[in-house]
Amino acid sequence: MKGYKRLPLKGQIMLFSGLIVLVSILILSAFVANSQATSAREHLAEKVRISASHIAHSEMAKAALVAGETNDELKAYVETVREENDLQYIVVMDNDRVRYTHPVAERIGQTFVGEDAADVFNGHRYTSEGVGTLGPSMRAFEPVWDEAGNQIGAVSVGISTEAIAAAVKDSQSMLVWSVFCSLLIGIVGASMLGQSIKKTLNGLEPAEIALAVEERNSMLEAVDQGILAINNDGEVLLANDAAKQFLRRTGYHGEFDGVPIDRIWPELKLQEALTATSAFSSEPIKKGDVETVATRVPMYVAGKCVGALATFNERSHLDDVMRRLAGAEVYAHSLRSETHEFMNKLHIIHAMVETESYEELTNYIEELSERYHKRTASAASQVEQLVEDVSIAHYLAKKIGWIEQMGVTVQVQSGTPWPSMNTALTDVWVTVIGNTFDNAWEAMQHKDEKKLTLTLKQAGGVLRYVIEDNGIGFSPTEQEASQRSTKGGDRGYGLANIREKLKPFQGTIDILSEKGKGTIVTIHIPYGEEGGNSSD
Repeated sequence: MKGYKRLPLKGQIMLFSGLIVLVSILILSAFVANSQATSAREHLAEKVRISASHIAHSEMAKAALVAGETNDELKAYVETVREENDLQYIVVMDNDRVRYTHPVAERIGQTFVGEDAADVFNGHRYTSEGVGTLGPSMRAFEPVWDEAGNQIGAVSVGISTEAIAAAVKDSQSMLVWSVFCSLLIGIVGASMLGQSIKKTLNGLEPAEIALAVEERNSMLEAVDQGILAINNDGEVLLANDAAKQFLRRTGYHGEFDGVPIDRIWPELKLQEALTATSAFSSEPIKKGDVETVATRVPMYVAGKCVGALATFNERSHLDDVMRRLAGAEVYAHSLRSETHEFMNKLHIIHAMVETESYEELTNYIEELSERYHKRTASAASQVEQLVEDVSIAHYLAKKIGWIEQMGVTVQVQSGTPWPSMNTALTDVWVTVIGNTFDNAWEAMQHKDEKKLTLTLKQAGGVLRYVIEDNGIGFSPTEQEASQRSTKGGDRGYGLANIREKLKPFQGTIDILSEKGKGTIVTIHIPYGEEGGNSSD
């Protein structure tokens, strides 16, 4: 032992690991040798069983037995299977034990030999060891049935016991080599382990691990949704950059890793997901004054819950998407209405033609023409001339068309048309148009005479948007409340949402309102030459 202790760390690990491997393999080899012998026999038994079943279910064997005579196709097929699987013989026989196939051609037509074949003609399938015309063998028997379920013969497949003995010997030879190789691998592995431990005790080639961690972090940070994960103790394991920014904006300025989630965001109730059997999907959850939509799911590793994960988005982001979908819905509704109206007009014209009321038909067509000219002169039809960007023009036209259908008189004023824009700026204007039109309609819906004036201009690199309604308006106190909080109803929430959208583009919003007389909302956004804001 003294000499062992004087060895260097690498030598100690090699010697101790080598002894452990050697003793373990010697003890295990006795059990494995017996197991391999049994396994080899079972494997060969399964091999003859499968071959017998395969032949018994083949259509060629059934057809020959039904016909009462063998054929060259069946014999060739059976011989191919026998050679490919290294079998001693494959015999297809009828209920009188007359052979239809045999590796020795002269024995085809003779009676099958073996007392162990009786049970197969009683419908049983089994294996046994017996002596036939080709010597001792392990044999599998399989009955053959016709389509009506009647037994029409049997199949016997045999493999030589000498082949079984050879397989057992081969498997045990492999065991000897496995013992040698395992010992060699153990010594080499111990040497490598000792060298690795000696060189560094703080990691095993950390570059690859670090790369994997960086890739994971990069993927998490690329997601615009907030992601929070906790362990079974409710402590934060992971918070991506989107989650941290959101939580800091809503008042939390502490650490994240290892901090209980109830201290960071108690309203999330993420610990409830640890005992849940399914996800809590798309639930509205508040953090301070901001409402989010969150999904919470338990995390499993090897069937065991190891924590919980929450993904969330601010409600305002989702509302922007819904607002765009609402525009598409308005467009679809408009198409349905126009189609219905068009069909009604066709029916009226058809009736006038059938009744030969040509004078009435002329008056009706003139009236339709006059309506069409008035319609093409409506505010919605002017938008394409005022806005070059197809997405904004389409959305704005639908909002104007919708509000005109609600009985609002719309007047559009313009200077230099708006140009095409990039996706980010288009997203801002969709939010602005959607919120301001919704607010205007809310303010005017109970007025007898509803008027709305829209101004779109471009001057000095700035896009100008002014919307004026003659609705109920609101007092200076109400206006101040809508600017300070998102709690002041839909209008307050919409204006706050617009302000958030304008910040990255250095945009401004001014509101002039008088109780009972109406509201004017003016928005300016600097515009660059490349289709984005001028500050980019």
